[in-house]
Amino acid sequence: MPLPLRTRLPSAAALALLAALPACTTTPVRAPTVTGPPVQQQAETRAAEGDYLGAAQLYLQRAGRVGDREAAPLLLAAAEYLLRSGHWDEAADVSATVDAGLLNEAQRDRLLVVKARLTLAGGDTTGTLELLDRIRQPDVLPDGGATYYRLRARAYRQAGNTLEAARQLIWLDGLLPDEQRLDNQFAIWELLSSLSDEALSRLREATADDTLGGWMELVLLVHRDLRDTVAMRTGIDNWRQRYLRHPAQDTLLPRLLAQLDRSGAQASHIALLLPLSGRAAESAAAIRDGVLAALYQDRHNQPTVVIYDTGDVTRPVWEIYHQAVSEGAEFVIGPLLKDNIRQLVLSGQLDVPVLALNQIDTGVPERLPLYQFGLSPEDEAQQVAERAREDGLQRVIAIVPDNSWGQRLLAAFTERWQTLGGELLEARSFRSGSADFSTPIQRALNLDGSRQRHRALERLLGRSISFEPRRRQDVDGIFIAAFPREARLLRPQLRFHRASDLPVYSTSHVYSGKPDAVHDRDMDGLMFCDIPWVLDPTGNWSMLRSEINRLWPQRASRHQRLFALGTDAYQVIPWLDTLNTQGFGFYSGATGVLTMDSGRKLHRELVWAQFRRGTPRALSLSPADDETGREQHR
Repeated sequence: MPLPLRTRLPSAAALALLAALPACTTTPVRAPTVTGPPVQQQAETRAAEGDYLGAAQLYLQRAGRVGDREAAPLLLAAAEYLLRSGHWDEAADVSATVDAGLLNEAQRDRLLVVKARLTLAGGDTTGTLELLDRIRQPDVLPDGGATYYRLRARAYRQAGNTLEAARQLIWLDGLLPDEQRLDNQFAIWELLSSLSDEALSRLREATADDTLGGWMELVLLVHRDLRDTVAMRTGIDNWRQRYLRHPAQDTLLPRLLAQLDRSGAQASHIALLLPLSGRAAESAAAIRDGVLAALYQDRHNQPTVVIYDTGDVTRPVWEIYHQAVSEGAEFVIGPLLKDNIRQLVLSGQLDVPVLALNQIDTGVPERLPLYQFGLSPEDEAQQVAERAREDGLQRVIAIVPDNSWGQRLLAAFTERWQTLGGELLEARSFRSGSADFSTPIQRALNLDGSRQRHRALERLLGRSISFEPRRRQDVDGIFIAAFPREARLLRPQLRFHRASDLPVYSTSHVYSGKPDAVHDRDMDGLMFCDIPWVLDPTGNWSMLRSEINRLWPQRASRHQRLFALGTDAYQVIPWLDTLNTQGFGFYSGATGVLTMDSGRKLHRELVWAQFRRGTPRALSLSPADDETGREQHR
């Protein structure tokens, strides 16, 4: 069914292929004619039947038979219907032929929306927002501006600006019919829930908008009282009195409260499987004490917790698991070691759910109620990649230790970085325990190549010439994987080798967890991610952390991330089944904002800090959300 297209279109050959595309109907599409009902009426009839491609074809044929001025709005309508039918390439071809000068103002705004949708699909969030900013009156668009605000929300979210994305959805909410508002409000809830409590609190203080502020306060009080549903209901009642006209009152809140009624019940008998003897005993003890500290602070649930030592290698862990179940366990926390987790998976049957405190690469059958939760360094490396991309970096180099840990972090960073469209220019390794990083730094920055060119030029000229080594200029930033001693040496050596202007990113491993302005001064400017327990002094767990510091001052300082892991392992149990449900996709914990994938692996969204005068200073979850006016990377 060939469509006659005007030869003036630069993509006429590509557009002609539309004739070969089947329309989205169950009956053949007859060749459209110019006679009979007007083309707009015919197209709307087909669109009402779900045949958007057929509607586009009608407009395209008509555009091929009329003059330029009449063809422009017809081509615009065709591009809109092509987008609705999922034919994005063809929509891009058609929209590129539309002469905006032949459109009225309302039509030009529609064309900007089409181009914004195509630009966003290509991953260009800045270009998308620039196009949408040219629309002066979104409320006069055919859908009242709903698509306009959805696009802005998606663009801001992809750009890492969570707060602005939520603001756009709040504006959208007033434009939607009642049957669509619940999903939109859940989207607002999920966006704000993805922020740490510390970031939300700071943003709330800086927000004068009463509607947005009400959303923030609602999320904060649910985060704060998630483990105490009585206190939460009291808080929600108080919130309702303060925000009588808030849009969440009659839409989201009833569903949220109904979900709370179905969730939040703690197991009455918990087994804790940890290697309290053997090489991992010290780490296991910190996790154990984190669990017990959370248990003792639990005012509404006092389950029985029985501890089993899995450190005896002569006794299979599945045997210990079955003993725990036979003795009444309704839920199992642990094991910690990966080999033990694999043993449980291979056993093929788990009678009660398990929250393993590590993650394995082996696939877990869907029928097994096994959750995996741990302080995965790979998660952190991936978040470094995400942060660097949100900061606008495109090309980076990496410097990591020459051991399996360093290679794991490098692999995780590289995979995520390349998925996000970044380019890894160079990756160099340093010897573990080294104090001199000049060789990997010079090679990564191509300083050794600069010196080689200098020597070659001297040989060619037969005389000495003055020389100033010059690092490569195509690099935007640096990812390093290191522990505190190495990071304190790496950072100043990067400055010495003419990389002081490049932002440097790392994982939590660069920070000991204890402020040390004297020794950490050399890391000034370095940005890293870490758990809220370490970086947020006022979080929901602050009293619990103070109690742990009082009881075990030495161990609490040395293993505070493991104490936080034990705390979250206990407190997240009632909410594991809801982490994949609407409105509860995020759990604000001491180890980060927790999410769960389809394989029941828990992932942590960490908070960010930057060393300034030797002390970590909090940054927001993303640079666009940061209200603190972060200094330049120095």
